[in-house]
Amino acid sequence: MVRLLLVAAAALALTCGGTAAAKLDLATINQAQFSAEGSKGFSPVILKAQILLDRARFSPAGRRRTTRSMVA
Repeated sequence: MVRLLLVAAAALALTCGGTAAAKLDLATINQAQFSAEGSKGFSPVILKAQILLDRARFSPAGRRRTTRSMVA
């Protein structure tokens, strides 16, 4: 089972565009602007949006109350 998992991970790593990540640098991310045209592959705009949402501590799940917080 472990071998199958390792083979699947290696195949995924080889098929994904590993060179696309090398093209991203700080200036590319900071200067990324949204455009209506869709781009194929990885977009620096998506990474910039993820970074900004993370800095704002945005969570799509929101705050969920647990039973402990409701009791206390």
